[in-house]
Amino acid sequence: MANGRSMQPITRKERDFARREQEILDAALSLFNNPSWEQVTVDQIAKEAEIGKGTVYKHFSSKDEIYACIALEFHERLLANFKMINHDQPVDQVMREVIRHSFTLYLDCQAHARVSLYCKRADYVERLSEVYQDKFDQVEKSFEASIGSILETGIEQGVIPKRPYHHLIIGLEATFEGAMSMIWNTDISCRSQLEQDEFITVISEYMVAGLMGLRA
Repeated sequence: MANGRSMQPITRKERDFARREQEILDAALSLFNNPSWEQVTVDQIAKEAEIGKGTVYKHFSSKDEIYACIALEFHERLLANFKMINHDQPVDQVMREVIRHSFTLYLDCQAHARVSLYCKRADYVERLSEVYQDKFDQVEKSFEASIGSILETGIEQGVIPKRPYHHLIIGLEATFEGAMSMIWNTDISCRSQLEQDEFITVISEYMVAGLMGLRA
């Protein structure tokens, strides 16, 4: 009940609209799953979805909004994965699982992940409407709260030096994104003589060690 009235059921028209919107996003993702994904046009997305270009614009005002919806959905999935982690474990193990979950999702959903990283660019954010800027702000706050709670526990237990959260998070984020760039853009086994899974383990341990070895 809301304001004394039951919520109205979703109409068939609304279901069809939502289904079509998801079909557009799925079509975009199928085209974004290649190194030249930024060159994909709305025309190409429309053709992939087997609809007219005008229909795409009934759902999204621009390609930037398509990017935004993909990135926001990806962030929600990542946050949901973090919530599944047992936070009663030692802090270092919790952080290892956070990092491992992140690598797994980024590698399993590479098109989503590339779009998500693109959406962090300042010039992209400036082009977005205020509504979408607010949505990204909320997502960022949710991430900070999720990771911040782990860091706070570590600081209280004395296993993580007392530093501003954003200092700790930016170091983790920069290392992780750098590692993902290496995986996407180079042959890890040739460059470092490590297989991908071993590379991820090494980077994860480096991140945890760096976090806990900082000086207060």
